[in-house]
Amino acid sequence: MKLKQISSALMVLGLSPLALADFIIQDIRVEGLQRTEPSTVFSYLPVKVGDTFTDARSEEIIKKLYATGFFDDVRVETMGNQVLLTVIERPTIGSLNITGAKTLQADAIKKNFANFGLAQSQYFNPATLNQAIAGLQQEYQSRGRQSVKITPTLTKLTRNRVDVNIAIEEGKATKITDIEFEGNTHYSDRKLRHQMSLSEKGAMTWLTRSDRFNEEKFTKDMERINEFYQNNGYLNFRILNTDIQSNPDKTKQTIKVTVDEGQRFRWGKIRIEGDTREVPKEELYQSLKKIKEGRWYERQQLAAALETMQNRMGTAGYAFSEISVQPMPNPQTGAVDFVLNVEPGRKVYVNEINITGNNKTRDEVVRRELRQMEAAPYDTSKLQRSKERVELLGYFDNVQFDAKPVEGTPDQVDLDMKVTERSTGSLDMSAGWVQDTGIVVSAGVSQDNLFGTGKSASARLSRSKTTLNGSLSFTAPYFTPDGVSLGYDVYGKSYDPRKSSSDSKQYKTTTVGGGLRMGIPITEYDRINLGLAGEHLTVNTYNGAPKRYREFMQEHTGNEIGKFKGWLYKGTIGWGRNKTDNALWPTRGYQTNINGEIALPGSDLKYYSATHNQTWFFPLSKNFTLMLGGEVGYANGYGGKTMPFFENFYGGGLGSVRGFESGTLGPKVYDEYGDKVSYGGNKKANLSTELLFPMPGIKDSRTVRLSLFADAGSVWDGKTYNDSSSDAYYNGGQTQNVYGLGKTHKSTFKNELRYSAGAAVTWLSPLGPMKFSYAYPIKKKEGDEIQRFQFQLGTTF
Repeated sequence: MKLKQISSALMVLGLSPLALADFIIQDIRVEGLQRTEPSTVFSYLPVKVGDTFTDARSEEIIKKLYATGFFDDVRVETMGNQVLLTVIERPTIGSLNITGAKTLQADAIKKNFANFGLAQSQYFNPATLNQAIAGLQQEYQSRGRQSVKITPTLTKLTRNRVDVNIAIEEGKATKITDIEFEGNTHYSDRKLRHQMSLSEKGAMTWLTRSDRFNEEKFTKDMERINEFYQNNGYLNFRILNTDIQSNPDKTKQTIKVTVDEGQRFRWGKIRIEGDTREVPKEELYQSLKKIKEGRWYERQQLAAALETMQNRMGTAGYAFSEISVQPMPNPQTGAVDFVLNVEPGRKVYVNEINITGNNKTRDEVVRRELRQMEAAPYDTSKLQRSKERVELLGYFDNVQFDAKPVEGTPDQVDLDMKVTERSTGSLDMSAGWVQDTGIVVSAGVSQDNLFGTGKSASARLSRSKTTLNGSLSFTAPYFTPDGVSLGYDVYGKSYDPRKSSSDSKQYKTTTVGGGLRMGIPITEYDRINLGLAGEHLTVNTYNGAPKRYREFMQEHTGNEIGKFKGWLYKGTIGWGRNKTDNALWPTRGYQTNINGEIALPGSDLKYYSATHNQTWFFPLSKNFTLMLGGEVGYANGYGGKTMPFFENFYGGGLGSVRGFESGTLGPKVYDEYGDKVSYGGNKKANLSTELLFPMPGIKDSRTVRLSLFADAGSVWDGKTYNDSSSDAYYNGGQTQNVYGLGKTHKSTFKNELRYSAGAAVTWLSPLGPMKFSYAYPIKKKEGDEIQRFQFQLGTTF
């Protein structure tokens, strides 16, 4: 019997194994396995029975088995025509324990170690453990724990297992005690420190922790300082050196930054050269109009101009254009000229548009919103508009385009369109408190992207002591291929103030109806909306009904007390324009709508109304957006008929003047029981301004948004209200109205005007949208009904 052996030790020492005679393998045996199945080992072997065994094959076997990470030692022996493998398995981890962790959570550390393969039942590798500990130490140091000590302890167990215990001594946090600058003559150390997120230890740094050194933050701080100088004329500014020193126990740090400010320059002349045949120079020079010769040089202005120029080149089909910048500073004049060399490259056409991420939404729903077509020239403006239109659907949180050259075809690109879907179905609930009627609750279910088709359907029900509303709606946004939408509505509502806890308004209204809606696109941003609805209306008045309601019954039935039944055939027409950049969180653009409604001839009532509302969004910075909104409305009767009291405008609450009870603004009187009655009015005007910004400390700014707002609004009808306008009898027959005994009050815009201000938060939580607002009425009068806190809760699915 002939015995030859190759040890893995020879491989480790870099020695060549003994030469072996080649032979045909008739059998392969493995010894030393405890947990690993022989079939697993065989699957990694580079040889099998019937192969020729050589010196090279033995080395390859050792390398392959070591690479699995399962074994501490591998030996290869031959006996006759057999290959004998002897292995020593690595131990498995019985448990991984973390102690002493405070700054970082122990579960988070375990999860990170698991990414390295250090978890229960995994094979233990000392080198991997050292690598994981080094990463953990770096993470602690980035959080200001420079003196952290991490000690691993191994405990051997039966069945070739080992417990891994990680003891962490975090030590004291390392605080930045001093940040100094050297070489700065034009700006003070204090001014430069204001550009940084890191700061010296101070009274409030315990809260912000900005006095704890962080390598990533420090790198960004140096970039901010460089940008600060570059945007203030210092073209040649450089950071020469950064020196970070720690005391012996690593509890204190000092930072010293050496800079070279260089000369300050003003804008000189800018010349455009290169190939501008497709995009005339005159158009490209328009991108530079904000740069004024003689003003201090600002790099951010040049960067914005270059981006605008490249977008213009992209609109002409040059997706990969390049613009090289050559600065030519003149130290004598203090001006810096620039030469911008345009290299358009090839004109590019779009080959294919590939959409990913729309796991639920059908491709056609996305593609019908695209303005960039396949086989058409690449157009940056059409891509941007396509992005806006898809985002305005409200089905996606993020939309991105990525252009990739088609291999072998230099004048074509494929567009990879990546979308991130959001929940478009909702089951929402809201609750509130209304004086006199108590708790108001509502619930609804809706799906804005039904079965991924882009169609929407909803059902809603609200209930209070006095009100019951229900509705069903369905909308097909592309009823025709060219974007004409069609919607259907069925609804019913009942209002019975007799059930109020304190009021005794003796009347009741019930409405049941249905209608059709149609939207016709006129331009890329404009739509005409048409509607037709039929309603059956019932109005009951009882003894004690308010005066105006009795007058309505007298006009239409000849009796103040009784029942009115009639049909209304409503026609609506409107125009809307939407130029906002996002459906969920707009930051720029505007929305405008003009709508009219009329009770058509043949109806038992005759009236009309017209409203106009507009909202503007102005980006003040990356995180702050100013919103301005306004609304006006006018309504009246026609054909000798008065305006029905229940079709009046009402103000207060969300969408009007927050801080006042919904539907309570406008002229008020007393009924014969002494209860206030809000009549509403046929004219309204509202104005709102709101500063929108993300929640500080929240990484995803698309989930939470805060706002500070101010609202103003008025509902009036131009009529004069005095004692004869009320039905109340007070103190032995003396008539009183809401504005005081014996006084008259004319309902004008000025007299009915109310103001409020407050704060609001909107959170797109995992459970659905949640909205909270608190408003303080600034201008209020006796008799106004106040509701400062309002909230709305929702659940998405």
